[in-house]
Amino acid sequence: MSTLLVDDREKALPAQSPSHSFVLVLPALAAITYPWLLLAISWLLRASGASVPPTPAVIALAVFLILASAWGVMATSFSRALVLGRGGDGAGSRLLAHLAFASPSLLVGLGNIAGLLHARMAVVIAWPLFWLALMAVAWLAQDAPQPLVAPSRKRLAIAHGFSALAILILFILPHLGNHLTGIISGAAHIRVMKLARLDYRNAVIEPLLLTLIAFQLISGFVLVKRKLARAGDFFATLQTMTGVYVGIYLLAHMTAAFSARGAGTDTNWNWLTDNDQGLLVHLSSFTLVAHYWVGPVAIVTHVACGLRNVMMEHGISGVAAARMAWSLIGLGVAASSVILAGLLGVHIA
Repeated sequence: MSTLLVDDREKALPAQSPSHSFVLVLPALAAITYPWLLLAISWLLRASGASVPPTPAVIALAVFLILASAWGVMATSFSRALVLGRGGDGAGSRLLAHLAFASPSLLVGLGNIAGLLHARMAVVIAWPLFWLALMAVAWLAQDAPQPLVAPSRKRLAIAHGFSALAILILFILPHLGNHLTGIISGAAHIRVMKLARLDYRNAVIEPLLLTLIAFQLISGFVLVKRKLARAGDFFATLQTMTGVYVGIYLLAHMTAAFSARGAGTDTNWNWLTDNDQGLLVHLSSFTLVAHYWVGPVAIVTHVACGLRNVMMEHGISGVAAARMAWSLIGLGVAASSVILAGLLGVHIA
């Protein structure tokens, strides 16, 4: 649950009102529907006679429907978190909305854990039970006394920011750059990956990188927890929500990668794309589409929000800082879309 640099200027939230209880758990209800929406898309495509492997038109339709389903859940969660933050409702309901926002990668992560236990079918039962339990906690927490607002953790936020910068340089930027080459060809991706791995799989750098990621997750959890006890505007909510998403995304991705490496599988382009056939070649793996598209967007958005805070702290106007943030977010959306196209089998060479 990473946050880059945390803005300490928000005001403490007033006590939470018990009204509108149903609305408070609406993000969780939306999250429960997400895997069923994906199953409905799969059923619709197969019922319409879509062939396997599917045509480009079927792939395009499937991707649109999958991303629309993910966006629906995420938009519902974001809008509720924003209203709750501005309206003075408690941190518990906001955290519920933050977790629901991360549904695309949370579902993949849960599936990865179930796979390690050889019980993937258990996800069908575990997913709704997980959200029902969180809903019950959030509902009961409405009447709980509100904790005192935690003091500023500026030093932790600064350390978190420097750690994020190191992770970006050592792993994320080379990794995303590597994935961008997938639009050229699978072979090009593998060639670049072999070079990139000399860096982030180095016997010295990889343990350091894992340590930094662990610190990022722990410190991010502390910083997000503090921010959720305070009021927040649009960018503050966007920063914490993408921070939670990035944390879950990294955990899900690392679970899959390290379990595959432990089993002797080379986690390269062919592992991702079924030997360069594409994520949807079998009209399955629907959960991975939004997971892989939203993840890079969330990373770039989270960094952009952190840089916006830094710029404003150094006297740059809010308008200029916001313009920079939106430009970076647009760049992240474009880059992630190119990456997803390559994963789906679109190549220019």
